Amino acid sequence: MNIKEMNREAVTKFLADARAELTTLATRGDELAGDDAERFDTLEAQYKEAKARLESIDQRSELIKSLGSDPSFTDDAPVQTRDAKPTSTLRGKLTLSKDESLRSWEAQNGHIDGSATGLSLDRLLRGMASGDWTGADNERALITTNSTAIVPTPLGSDLIDLARPKSVVLQAGATIVPMTSKTLRVPNLTGEGAPAFYAEGAQRTAQDLSFDSVTLDAKTFDRLILISKELFEDSDPNIGDVISNAFAAQYALGIDQFALFGDGAGANPLGLANVPAVPRVSHGANGTAVTNYDWFIQAYGNVLGRNFLPTAQIGSPRTATSLALLKNTQGDYLAPPANLPPGLVSSVVPNNVLQGTSTDTSYLITGQFDQLYIGLRSSFSIKVLAERFSDTGQIGFLASSRWDVAVAQPNAFQVDTGLRSA
Repeated sequence: MNIKEMNREAVTKFLADARAELTTLATRGDELAGDDAERFDTLEAQYKEAKARLESIDQRSELIKSLGSDPSFTDDAPVQTRDAKPTSTLRGKLTLSKDESLRSWEAQNGHIDGSATGLSLDRLLRGMASGDWTGADNERALITTNSTAIVPTPLGSDLIDLARPKSVVLQAGATIVPMTSKTLRVPNLTGEGAPAFYAEGAQRTAQDLSFDSVTLDAKTFDRLILISKELFEDSDPNIGDVISNAFAAQYALGIDQFALFGDGAGANPLGLANVPAVPRVSHGANGTAVTNYDWFIQAYGNVLGRNFLPTAQIGSPRTATSLALLKNTQGDYLAPPANLPPGLVSSVVPNNVLQGTSTDTSYLITGQFDQLYIGLRSSFSIKVLAERFSDTGQIGFLASSRWDVAVAQPNAFQVDTGLRSA
């Protein structure tokens, strides 16, 4: 609907109709969901825009009258509606894609504690490490003991959002699943049936969609994060998230480590590379050197052949270096094939995997990474370990959170093993 092109009479009628429908939706007595929630948000945004439009029409009419019908004043300039909600909403969503903020999801679903407004993770960490709480009285109130802080939901969500672009699995497109309870079952589509042609009068066969679910069980994850004393001393507390970004980068490595290679033992999650149902391709009894892009192209094609579109390939820095050093017979470096998905590199991908008699093999992980679910509970606690690392000029933080990982569609991935250095 183009509110801008409606005249005053039409805008007035729309406002009356919209107000009546909004009232009906809002007084149902239960929480809106699905199409009703989307309709409410869309209508609310249009209602606000229409009100702004009506005010604009009246203001312009008065202005034009006072200026003697100056023709340079027309009634078709764009209306600025700063507080209008976008028609897209995160309310009620079970999962978040690569570019959707956990902080926004928390806000739209009523999980943010309003008392936490204006808090800074940088000021909290700085105060815990140095004991200097200047300008950070609200952050100091979060301290539960002399060395431990419970991080409120907004700051925990901010830390996760900061970590997302620093984590290779999240860069690759892994799906964030906000967990509002310890255990969460997430439905996923496993089959769509197949269309067919039928002769006139022939019996039609039902082609039902088939569904399954994956279960996420929040596990406690402790991550020791070291930050240099120089960073604390040299960074200006007014320039924002310098310390938070350093903190988030190390936290992201922990997410990558367990999301990809968690062994499932004890309280550990089962990482993607160790899920039995994920297809695996072994290169040689004792591994084989990477000398071209053939394995990468074949892995891409294998996933495509299972009706999934790979969004990334993840390997070790050593594998990336081997590929970068490839040359043709004239000594020119080779460019990667144009059809390959983005190649991502992480130090968590090991180069010391035992295969046969070799102890120096590595992995290549190819897949459509939105089928990798990272379930996150946004509650954090942070404990400062000031003395333990004083001899190395660092300050230690023990960050504790709860999350889990699950593969929604194993056939969306392929794990290649046995990659050796060229």
